[in-house]
Amino acid sequence: MWLLRANRHVWNTLFKGVTSLILLFISVVFANPAWSDSGNPLPSDPGQWRYSIAFPMIWAPTINGKVRGGTRADFEITFKDILEDLHFGIMGELYANKGRFGAALRVNYMQVKSKENIDGPILDSIGTDLKMGVNDFLASWRVYDNLRLVTGVRHIYVNLNLDIKTNLPENKSEPVTVTDDNMYDFLFGLNYSHWFNQRWGLMLNVDIGLFGDNDRDFSTEFRALYRLSELNNFWFGFRYLNIGNDSNASGQNVKVDMAQVGPTAGWAFTF
Repeated sequence: MWLLRANRHVWNTLFKGVTSLILLFISVVFANPAWSDSGNPLPSDPGQWRYSIAFPMIWAPTINGKVRGGTRADFEITFKDILEDLHFGIMGELYANKGRFGAALRVNYMQVKSKENIDGPILDSIGTDLKMGVNDFLASWRVYDNLRLVTGVRHIYVNLNLDIKTNLPENKSEPVTVTDDNMYDFLFGLNYSHWFNQRWGLMLNVDIGLFGDNDRDFSTEFRALYRLSELNNFWFGFRYLNIGNDSNASGQNVKVDMAQVGPTAGWAFTF
């Protein structure tokens, strides 16, 4: 187990990038985002608050990972793979707008559990327990027609524990905490929304991390909006999210990037 401890910094580097999983959230699961005028195409009093509550929502991405350093490694995790190990996942979003001002809260949480049987002379199995939360606290200001400036903080929580069972000594279990981190990035972005008629609209989002705990944080999304009734809306689209981190492990510079690309869908209540 000393070898695993010696490489714990490398694990930390890899899973700090994963940190972003988003989304694993959701990756695992889940989905995100919008900063439009609550997805409501109908005329409204600019002096009144308008709200959107998005639940449930889902994001079904493929995760592409790149590790660059002494060793180059590329890997892919499909949404099917994530779903097979998903133990629990939930996501909710709240948007509020009044006049030119807007605010948003997006909360995501998931837990992924898996177990790999090694059946080797020393190792018997390795169990993985990953908990991840991605929370966005955002404010926006309409600067021109349907164009908004967006800023805020993205909070990412990652807790990864391994349960290593060995054959020598027999049936010994060693819990190892690979990472238990809270990370924050300050975001800046743009949102554009447009309604073609009383039923159909579209929204484009892009944001980038200006500074924070992650070295790279970039997201872009296209979302189509369909209004079923005054209260109910259906959102669907496509999102790309990339989180990257640089570090020095054993005297070598290591770059880890995790890109998540896939469709999104969700239900929104607007009032």
